[in-house]
Amino acid sequence: MEQSKHSEEEILKLGKKLIKELDLVYTGNTLARWMVHYLAELMHSIEVCTSKTEKARLKKECCNVILELWEKRERIPIEKPLTKLKPIIDVIGLLKKNEHPFIHHRFLDNNKNLKNKHSSWFSFLETIKTNSERIYRKSLISMISEEVLEKDKEWIEKHGNFLSDEEKSIVDYLDSINEVTISFDENSKNKVAKEDKLKDLFNELEKQIDEEKEALLILKKVLLNSSIKE
Repeated sequence: MEQSKHSEEEILKLGKKLIKELDLVYTGNTLARWMVHYLAELMHSIEVCTSKTEKARLKKECCNVILELWEKRERIPIEKPLTKLKPIIDVIGLLKKNEHPFIHHRFLDNNKNLKNKHSSWFSFLETIKTNSERIYRKSLISMISEEVLEKDKEWIEKHGNFLSDEEKSIVDYLDSINEVTISFDENSKNKVAKEDKLKDLFNELEKQIDEEKEALLILKKVLLNSSIKE
């Protein structure tokens, strides 16, 4: 075990988190039941031990067990960090394969002559860029519930040293664009409120698309009028 990368306090804290997660599937899962008892007994032995030497030995043993479980976390019956964010991660992964459509071209900002010459096109493209970014962010974050995102943020805040940089960056990114949070849980008691949120979301998306269409019609009118004059 590469225990030196983490302090005993961090590892034991992770152990408590694993016990909590395993306890969620305790009832119907034999492996979870066994792991909960095993880890809990190790942790309890540390708390009640009065010998400093023995306590140090027990802590080392417990930390080794926790790290071994963490290394094999894909096999243990807990909800792993980012599990419910997988649909989002898949979408982001697909977008990464191509050049991002919202790249900021600085040379266009600095080229006033080019802007003046094609001001109608620039105005149209700016509307498309701005609104498309908003549609993208709102649609992406609406694929998950606020509760899911908050749980993964808690993993990072309390046990971030055990997660990869990529896992942390995904949650940070989603948190930064968390403008709309909607849960699609059909069993929710607050279904009316969630339906209202859905309506607000689609009203906002329709508004952005309408603005894009309006910008297109303005561009069309300007260019057609210009063509007739020529």
